[in-house]
Amino acid sequence: MLGTPDHVIAQAYAGMYTAPGAVGVRPHSEAYLRRRTRPALTVWTSAEAAAWERSTLHLPGSRVDHWPGIGHYLHEEQVERTIRLIAEYARAQA
Repeated sequence: MLGTPDHVIAQAYAGMYTAPGAVGVRPHSEAYLRRRTRPALTVWTSAEAAAWERSTLHLPGSRVDHWPGIGHYLHEEQVERTIRLIAEYARAQA
């Protein structure tokens, strides 16, 4: 992130939060997420965010986990747990 040019960060921010229909702003993100055509697997560190995303799921097989106390790089902080989660999810989708 620190090496990312300012204009790239500004463009990404605009696309996520300030552009018309930006998906980083509710209710735009809710509408966008409800259009998913495949089951989703997500992990949130926030109970509130996990509950919110669960409300957008409509496809069987979708799953939202809540992992409190984990940072942004959960796959590095909780390697084995992440591997188990992905393997379990993949088996359930087969």
